[in-house]
Amino acid sequence: MIEVRNLTKRYGESTAVDDLTFSVRPGVVTGFLGPNGAGKSTTMRMIVGLDAPTSGEALVGGTRYRDLQHPSRTVGCLLDASWVHANRSGGAHLKMIAAAGGISQSRVDEMLGLVGLTEVAGRKVGGYSLGMRQRLGLATAMLGDPEVLMFDEPVNGLDPEGILWIRRFMHARANEGRTVLVSSHMLSEMAQTAQDLVVIGRGQLRAQTSVDEFLSRGAATVVLRTPHVDEFTAAAREEGVRATFDPVKGVFTVVDATAVWVGDFAASLGITVHELTEKRASLEEAFMALTDDDVEYHGQEATE
Repeated sequence: MIEVRNLTKRYGESTAVDDLTFSVRPGVVTGFLGPNGAGKSTTMRMIVGLDAPTSGEALVGGTRYRDLQHPSRTVGCLLDASWVHANRSGGAHLKMIAAAGGISQSRVDEMLGLVGLTEVAGRKVGGYSLGMRQRLGLATAMLGDPEVLMFDEPVNGLDPEGILWIRRFMHARANEGRTVLVSSHMLSEMAQTAQDLVVIGRGQLRAQTSVDEFLSRGAATVVLRTPHVDEFTAAAREEGVRATFDPVKGVFTVVDATAVWVGDFAASLGITVHELTEKRASLEEAFMALTDDDVEYHGQEATE
């Protein structure tokens, strides 16, 4: 488990993280979201002791990272896939990390197999693709068989196959009971990967909740298709229902309602229903609604 308590990080007059408190539970993938400059990377660096907090603390399993007896066996992280020496082979890199952490060399071969790099273990990392470097970073994080895993933008630049593989990798680790925290700007991917969310803006906590609860905050809309347009229009107006008809698509959009309510309402009118679909805000829409005031730089609206 990861616990962040009143964590603050200042650089001169600039505050990167501001009295931030949240926790990350084991057994699920937790998405760590926020606009650029929100303080996500700084927070993750403080959790693993790469940056010292101005105040507050970050604990892993109830202990500060610097006080862990075996850090690499407790926390594994991928914060920057490009940090590996380009002239060192992937296998040599893992062996060096294993030796430094007192980890069996047999674990190196096991992790190379886990991430699918066995055949290229002897190649220099400088010749690896971005996806291969990401996989090497995952193997490095897993070397010590840690209880806690942290990944910062692990799917950047990957093709669809690579993204799917990393998603399954993280789900498998969470299913083993590990604590998995992953930062990403790819919100559509986070919607399929994470079960919990921690959302920050300008270094402050904006939300900590499950993905389902986060999405439920957005207004629900219902799409209704019926041949009885006039009857439904008149009844909706009389009932005070917010329904808009699109003559091109031939459907009603009903705001602030559920499919069950609209279906029951249509049944009470005795009209035929050809389509009834409930739609909620996407993760991207809900995220933008929550953090719009935290975005530092807004571009002009696109025009057609």
